[in-house]
Amino acid sequence: MTDARSVRDNTPMIDRIHTSEVDPDADEVAVAGHVHEVRDLGGLVFLIVRDREGLIQVVFKEEREPELFAAVEDVNSEDVVRVVGDPVESDQAPGGVEIAPTAYEVIDEADSPLPLEISKDVDVDLSTRLDNRALDLRKPETLAVFSLRSTLMTAMEDWFDTEGFVDIKTPLISKGGAEGGAELFPILYYDRDAFLSQSPQLYKQILMAAGYEAVYETGTAFRAEDFATSRHVSEIAMFDVELAYIDDHHDVMDVQEESLRYALRAVAEEAERELELLDVDLAVPEDDFPRITFDEALDLLETEFGHFPDDPTDLDTKGEKLLGDHFEAQGHPAFFVVGYPDEKFYYMQDVEGDDIASRKFDLIYRGQELSSGGQRQHHVDRMVEVMEEEGVEQANFEFYIEALSFGTPPHGGYGLGIDRLVQQVAGLDNIKEAIMFPRDPNRLEP
Repeated sequence: MTDARSVRDNTPMIDRIHTSEVDPDADEVAVAGHVHEVRDLGGLVFLIVRDREGLIQVVFKEEREPELFAAVEDVNSEDVVRVVGDPVESDQAPGGVEIAPTAYEVIDEADSPLPLEISKDVDVDLSTRLDNRALDLRKPETLAVFSLRSTLMTAMEDWFDTEGFVDIKTPLISKGGAEGGAELFPILYYDRDAFLSQSPQLYKQILMAAGYEAVYETGTAFRAEDFATSRHVSEIAMFDVELAYIDDHHDVMDVQEESLRYALRAVAEEAERELELLDVDLAVPEDDFPRITFDEALDLLETEFGHFPDDPTDLDTKGEKLLGDHFEAQGHPAFFVVGYPDEKFYYMQDVEGDDIASRKFDLIYRGQELSSGGQRQHHVDRMVEVMEEEGVEQANFEFYIEALSFGTPPHGGYGLGIDRLVQQVAGLDNIKEAIMFPRDPNRLEP
């Protein structure tokens, strides 16, 4: 049935195409999407239709198609519509082409007024955007973030697949945490206490002992921190890597450097539209990533910036930003800091002959830590000694210790924060903008 807001023709159904596929030389096309914008100039209505690929302008003229013109006069923003018509070149239209309609249909009406403006560049605080995330996700700039994210992670996985890494999935429910402490989310697992996974760390190492040699996982981790920053969330997306038969931690950094460069290059080449929408000039770091020791990082912060991190065993947010500015000015958006002191039991540390405290590294990209990794301790006796020194309850790690007790090759790996990577590549102010439905201490919906 045709209502007052729809006019259909009697021609056979034409297959819908995306707005980006509209060819001005085609005879007739059909597009469908949300009404992004309406401009009524009296006798002339410009309808901007939005789909996943972009925008298309449809021009309704009362003198040309009075029935169609009458039908479109009551259209509302975000109505879902289908338009059939003849494409015409137009310098003023988005993409240089517009449609002269021959049929028009309202598929579904949107409630009005909208709680969030989609088409206009209105300054809205992030909390309001997240409260109305279903609408916020419709904004072309927001969609560009997640299209870019898809391109980035597809390329990342492609690199590891090509290099022969095995795609794995480890448990999200565990008896204990890889890192322990108050950052664990407790859950009731039937009649026992359990926790949401902080990291696949222990399972990746077990797979190295099992002979899998090189693995990666695109997964989820949980951190029960009570935070209020622009770089933390409670549910995080992680890209984890582990590889065996390495000489040292530099082999692991080589893998991270090459894979990240490959993924960034794919975004630069395949996501030009998204980068333009986000106003990002993405520079792919073609030179080797600088690798400095933790002591060198502290010395650089002191001598160049007069900055002293409160924790002498770690870099703080300000320190990472200052170091990022320093290296980016030299053409290096990404660099490694190696040799953190007082590291967790599973890192190789205090190795005779090393001039660094541990073989643990962080990757800092555009002033923010993206990943931590390094060479693991594969000698179980030494690892148990460190656990005792650190006061780690070995009973919580019996399955892990046992698995590594039957012959384990030298190995290492890292965990990359996907959300942080997307935030930095897309130039976002807050990590929550890089997550479709973020979780923090105060947000459990939508």
